[in-house]
Amino acid sequence: MNDKTKNEYRKLARHFYKKNGIEKPTAKTVCDALKQCAVDYRPGYWRRLRAALALVAKESGFHKAADKIRATVNPITADRKKRSQIKPKQKRQKTVNAADEKQLLDYLVKQKEKTVFAGVSLVSYLGCRPAELRNLQFIGSCYIVIPSAKKTADGTRGLDRILKFQDNTTFNSLKECHEMLINATCKDPIRYVQRRLDTLTKRLWPNRKVRPSLYTWRHQMGADLKASDMPREEISAIMGHQSINSVEVYGNPRSSKSSRSYMKPDEETVQKVKQRNSHRLTKQIGEELTLQKISEEIKIKQQKYSTRHSSESGSGPNNLL
Repeated sequence: MNDKTKNEYRKLARHFYKKNGIEKPTAKTVCDALKQCAVDYRPGYWRRLRAALALVAKESGFHKAADKIRATVNPITADRKKRSQIKPKQKRQKTVNAADEKQLLDYLVKQKEKTVFAGVSLVSYLGCRPAELRNLQFIGSCYIVIPSAKKTADGTRGLDRILKFQDNTTFNSLKECHEMLINATCKDPIRYVQRRLDTLTKRLWPNRKVRPSLYTWRHQMGADLKASDMPREEISAIMGHQSINSVEVYGNPRSSKSSRSYMKPDEETVQKVKQRNSHRLTKQIGEELTLQKISEEIKIKQQKYSTRHSSESGSGPNNLL
């Protein structure tokens, strides 16, 4: 766990104590409050909160209390009868049309929201995660390095990537936007952009229940790439995924709005994705992949497994000796 995550966990724990009126936390009071608030949070956030409370207890020297907190089970997800009480996911806008995007950018310019304009522009053109905006690296006159925010220590998740831009004008404009963003006077520019964008879109579209966030442009990027003829390995390389299956979570190709021909992924990054997905079932070039062919492939693999299993375990009486 890196220092940034630990600091976020400490803030989360302090907020939890304050909200629940816990002045002198004990294993029992924390666990009881954690169980009671399960209905108020999504399971993922609840697990994050549990991890934060366990970390703070451990850092305070209460190792047994930390173990008890960590072992606490979510009462809503553990009981099938209560799963209907799970808080529904917050609706996210996954597409943004050209008209809305222009209206928003014009509004940001009019309101002199330079930092928000810079953040939206960067995500719109790069499709990167908001957490990756801070560490963008601009090399030479056409290369942008995006260190992955999802990269794990063992290297099984997340993908650092390099994007090459065909147009120097676009590259220089994005570089200026990045300098504008990271040099903002606010303490955390990325968080500021996210919150400020939410406030401004409410003013711009007061009657809409769902409005665009920074992640909207990432999903739009996925939709545009999936609608193109670009191979899945290259799409994964641009979006920062090792698995080609991960790109399926992004927008529907039918909601694509523009070509992304202004950039392409670095060949070395694409090769990493290809190696990572070499074991997956793929179709031959020019050959249509059908359900029947997939079924036949599965049957062949099953027969090979059964033959190997029989030879290892044996089925005759001599194998019992």
